[in-house]
Amino acid sequence: MKCLSCGKENMQNAKFCKFCGAQLAVKHKTCSNGHNYDANLEQCPYCPRAEVTATITKAITSAKTIIDRKDDIKTNVSEKGSAGKAETRTVIDKKTVIVGGETSTSEETLSEGNHLVGWLVSFDLDPAGKDFKIFEGRTKIGRNPTNNIIIDKPEISDDHVLLVSRDNKIIIQDQLSANGTYLNGKKVDERTELKDDDVIKLGSISFKIKII
Repeated sequence: MKCLSCGKENMQNAKFCKFCGAQLAVKHKTCSNGHNYDANLEQCPYCPRAEVTATITKAITSAKTIIDRKDDIKTNVSEKGSAGKAETRTVIDKKTVIVGGETSTSEETLSEGNHLVGWLVSFDLDPAGKDFKIFEGRTKIGRNPTNNIIIDKPEISDDHVLLVSRDNKIIIQDQLSANGTYLNGKKVDERTELKDDDVIKLGSISFKIKII
């Protein structure tokens, strides 16, 4: 008889294990996974129940992974390139949304912010002209890598200015920047609506906005 405590074999009629002294009289069963358990129980208490295993399997197989097709395009402008000119680097971030069970995400939510509303054009960053797309929603400009338009210049604050496009309007708002934000030569102290061909100046860098 095998001892349930130490696992060693004893004589068939033994009442106590000669190795560890544990009682051997208790009747037991052995499940398909090799667990010893009380013979009075209907099934092994150490193995997961069939209904629990089925529930877990269903939850895993029903989970969905949705790749958000919205590209968050960020353009990083460096100080100087190898030829002494400003260089640009574009980073495209894709978001992954995990949807489990019965939860779902609508296509409308995934596509929000993809609508192009205009451009910012600057000839200070590149003599040939450099343009930045503006999409519906929020467009953050500054040195911080979390911004949508990243401009790595000393006079630009980490979070310099915010553009908000909503209801066919584009609003500009300074983000308490160190050198301020200017619109057509006037300092922006409060939220202001932009018009086509307005000139925005951040430090020494000027942008002209073209609205669709």
